[in-house]
Amino acid sequence: MHELSVRFRGIRALYGEEGFKKLQNAHVMVIGCGGVGSWITEALCRSGVGTLTLIDPDTVEIGNTNRQLHTTDLTINQYKVRALKNRLITINPEIKIHTLEITLTKENIPEILKDCPQFIADAIDDLQAKAFLVDYLYKKNKTFIVSGGAGGRVDPRKLKIDDIANAHGDALISRLRTELRRHYNFPKGGEKMGIFCTYSCEDPIYSDNDDADLPKFGAAMAVTASAGLLMASWLLNKIVKQA
Repeated sequence: MHELSVRFRGIRALYGEEGFKKLQNAHVMVIGCGGVGSWITEALCRSGVGTLTLIDPDTVEIGNTNRQLHTTDLTINQYKVRALKNRLITINPEIKIHTLEITLTKENIPEILKDCPQFIADAIDDLQAKAFLVDYLYKKNKTFIVSGGAGGRVDPRKLKIDDIANAHGDALISRLRTELRRHYNFPKGGEKMGIFCTYSCEDPIYSDNDDADLPKFGAAMAVTASAGLLMASWLLNKIVKQA
């Protein structure tokens, strides 16, 4: 039996041989490889997805230790996408991984994503780029899911997936929804937008420490990783259910 079939026999048992074949043939792009995105990549890799494209401009910092999969003493100052690639090929040596160390902007998205794959996970925080990206992918009829804010929360049970129009309690998604309605003509009045996101309905916990070195709120791996795993699960189900 081929080593790949043995390596992923649990996936074959779960999704069937046809589903496993679809995963092997799938190409998924993950945009943003930090506290949420790094966990998306690992889940996709361990589920037998054959090709990944990873986009993130940042390098690993010691302050990422609390939430980002690729952060160890050995990876500090490495590009996140390269650190992830090095890790993922030790999980599945046959996986194909493309990396881009670049910041997506409204200006460069059409060029960089002109040949993007069908399946995409968005895990970036920049609102303007996020809104343009969502509109671009929507118009291209791509299958994609958007990450809300996972910082400042401690309870992963409060995470959900829903249409952006129905998400509540998440400031990033709320601002994104407004941006899409105001500048990209997405429907108003609570009408569904046809775009799915992860979000938390838990009230964020803000730091009460006056230390200027601390962010206004922190992040717990149990929540950021859970958000990433939810997004990966959504994508995996879309892949195996495609015609």
